[in-house]
Amino acid sequence: MSGPEVVIENQVFRFVTPESLDSDYIVNEVGAVRSGNLLVKQLRDPPYTILIDASKQSITVHGSTKEVLARMAVSEILLGLGLSDAGLKTEIGPVTSSCSMPSPVDLERAADVLLSARLEKNLDALRIADTRHELEVLIFRNGRTVILDAISNRIAQRAAEYWMKRFQRLRLFK
Repeated sequence: MSGPEVVIENQVFRFVTPESLDSDYIVNEVGAVRSGNLLVKQLRDPPYTILIDASKQSITVHGSTKEVLARMAVSEILLGLGLSDAGLKTEIGPVTSSCSMPSPVDLERAADVLLSARLEKNLDALRIADTRHELEVLIFRNGRTVILDAISNRIAQRAAEYWMKRFQRLRLFK
């Protein structure tokens, strides 16, 4: 049996600008909204959420799966403000991925058998603290799986394969 097909749902990208950012100017020119110390700009196409921290000169992009597309969104904002997009430093954050296990899962039995797992009743899912891959895994009753905080898609793929094989060995599929 081949491993599950893992799809990247989101990757966090943070860009640090060499130029200082003026919060008031960004609110007035771009239409960002203040939320505590951050400015939030919701884009429709592509559907990204942009978080601007003017005090740290950083712009974080949520919703993208590719660095080049996230950079283009940041460039568009900076150029719209009359600022250069040259010299942006990129920091790559965690990946959120998803896949499907081959069958539905017996969540209650899995919670009893796996020490690193706990039942999340409000989600009707199993939450696994995967210390081997340094991430978290949410497995829903129907086999749908969400992999949180992976450092790369490759690590998410390895974790999905590991847990699928482990659930097969322990006979946790219905």
